[in-house]
Amino acid sequence: MSNLKGILFIILFHDISALPGNSFLKIREIVESQREEDAVFEQKKLYGSSQIVEEVLLPQPIDHFDALNSEMYNQKVYINTENWIKPSGPIFLFIGGEGALSNRSAYSGHHVEMAKRYGAMVVAAEHRFYGSSINDNGLHLDQLEHLSSQQGLADLTRVHKYITDRYELTSNKWISFGGSYPGALSAWFRLKYPHLVYGAVASSAPVQAQTNFEGYNEVVAQSLTDSTVGGSQQCIKQIVEAFQRIDSMIQANQTVQLEKDFLSCGPLSEKNDQMVFVNNLAGIFAGVVQYNNEVPGLNIQHLCKQMTKSDDSYKNLQMVYKMAMKLLNQSCVDNSYSNFLSQFNNQTVDQAASGVGIRQWTWQTCSQFGYYQTCDEGTSCPFSRLLTLESNLVICRDIYKISPSSVPNFVEFTNEYYGANRPKGTRVLFVNGSIDPWHFLSVLKSDVSLNETAVFINGTAHCADMASDRSTDPQSLKDARLVGPFLNCLFIIFILYVYFCRLQTHKTSLLLFITFLQI
Repeated sequence: MSNLKGILFIILFHDISALPGNSFLKIREIVESQREEDAVFEQKKLYGSSQIVEEVLLPQPIDHFDALNSEMYNQKVYINTENWIKPSGPIFLFIGGEGALSNRSAYSGHHVEMAKRYGAMVVAAEHRFYGSSINDNGLHLDQLEHLSSQQGLADLTRVHKYITDRYELTSNKWISFGGSYPGALSAWFRLKYPHLVYGAVASSAPVQAQTNFEGYNEVVAQSLTDSTVGGSQQCIKQIVEAFQRIDSMIQANQTVQLEKDFLSCGPLSEKNDQMVFVNNLAGIFAGVVQYNNEVPGLNIQHLCKQMTKSDDSYKNLQMVYKMAMKLLNQSCVDNSYSNFLSQFNNQTVDQAASGVGIRQWTWQTCSQFGYYQTCDEGTSCPFSRLLTLESNLVICRDIYKISPSSVPNFVEFTNEYYGANRPKGTRVLFVNGSIDPWHFLSVLKSDVSLNETAVFINGTAHCADMASDRSTDPQSLKDARLVGPFLNCLFIIFILYVYFCRLQTHKTSLLLFITFLQI
């Protein structure tokens, strides 16, 4: 275990994965726990024991676009006015993604640091149908039809109106800032409601929907070879060899040996259980790459050190998996497909639940985004070839009654509606890290004519730029956060300039900043 463990502004922030295995979700739970711990420490450092966040339940229409539907739900909104300079200070609105939102979103993170510096109000709004922002019948299929990015953006307009009316705002600037799926929402909010939001920052934002997301595991493979984060060619070679052997054993019906070697809670004789098994194995690597260094020691360097410990790649993978199980507090791994499906079938709302809303998010992937991470022949994916598109799409059919053949049409509509990775919004900043698999679906090239600026940071993972400074940050991110001494302009210039300075060197920041402010 020691090798693995030693192994807004409008802010919309959460981390996404399509149909993740249990191992990936458990790694995410550890990351969320670490974030919560860091946030509590940050709150005490900034505010002591004071209760600075107010919670409001804002009534929202279930369907913004149907005048005959009068059904409502309550959206949870947090408000922090501790640092707000009345009446003209800016508004930083933090909006959650595909999971429950805690009050730490209103008192922790880089947006809160800037709110303190520039006299901003922080408002955090939970995404519809996640956390406690859902009715008791909200997981029924007829209700999930109202869970979409379009409805979520419409919710933002009413949050904007509520804050504007309550605090009698006039010309206050609103800037959207999001990470992951909410990063896409941030860009889209500026695109669709430019009269409400002055500018947008979209971190790790997969604005291009894609049914067969082969690029995810290709970036995972590239990241595991990146020497700047501790990867190597030998590491990826060992991973590929280990998974090839597992696929061979499955084809040879040697599943009893796999059950023993990888401590499966149940048999692996059925094809669907085998799919869950290899998904869980791959999830260890995907989770470590996506959240590289979010938890001290949980990183590519330690993972690759273990995978290259001997010449026996299969034995190395066994050791990695067993150490991961110990870290995740598991005595065996549940690879049952029926148990896997149960989380999607559960229609009981728990408004006190934390973490990802699996049934809701998977509905969104089936009805809008795809994002299915596959391991097809002819790609550089290092994992099992059992991770197919078909094994993902069957969930859409069996759980939501969506035909697999319809999913690409829904994905195509999403791209037509928002513009895919060419959204053509103005004053939008796209920030991505080189080892983050989600950068594959984001905007990576600047468009000066539209004031769409892309920043690419080497050696950084998913949404790394959004967090407060940490001692474990890679040097490239530390260098990117350098701020020049000439920040002496109006508050809105301050905000935009500081963000650019976090991402680029002093000279480059100024050039990007001037470009970004052009209308």
